[in-house]
Amino acid sequence: MAISTVRAAWVPDDDPERDWELAADLAVSWIRRECAEQGASGVLVLNADGAHESVPSLRSFAAEHTVTTPAASRDRVGRGIGPVLAYVPDEKTLDFAMRLARGSSLAVVESAQGFALRGWANALGAIDLTRPDERSEEAGPGFAKAIDRLAFYKNNGFGDPFGKQQALHILQDLANSEGLDPEAVLGALAARGASSRAIRNLAKLIDGLGQR
Repeated sequence: MAISTVRAAWVPDDDPERDWELAADLAVSWIRRECAEQGASGVLVLNADGAHESVPSLRSFAAEHTVTTPAASRDRVGRGIGPVLAYVPDEKTLDFAMRLARGSSLAVVESAQGFALRGWANALGAIDLTRPDERSEEAGPGFAKAIDRLAFYKNNGFGDPFGKQQALHILQDLANSEGLDPEAVLGALAARGASSRAIRNLAKLIDGLGQR
């Protein structure tokens, strides 16, 4: 798995009837089991301080474990401290959480208003905690090859002319061969450790292709 995450799980925001407390409960229960199995303390990652206060299970988890945000230094929680729970992350928070979860486990609660996680979950084979017995979708060979090529050029965040040019060629090839699914592409690149800057720049390139 990307960034050496041992196991990944998620709660998709795909049911308008699902209460946010239930979504959080599913993720907290899973990450508690991971903490127990690994004999490690966990980390709750939020977009902003205090974002967990209105959710009982998150408050309870926060009282027993570490709470942090991307605004805090990673050094404040250490590396390899244990399983990580990311609550409704944007791309920056997801990137931060994945790096904290290096060598351990990561559970993510998705928000439709945040970063779409379907492509990320498929790329990592993440357990859907609302349907734990279902397997994630498998990408076609053309899609997998395109993600490999994009991952090769991601280090400069697709911000330089050469990186942009290569990304555009790859995206156009994918659009012509299998079709271009922005959520799948961006999520898969996030799973491969692309920075939030790379994800944002790639999203702009995809938007540009759609306007041609």
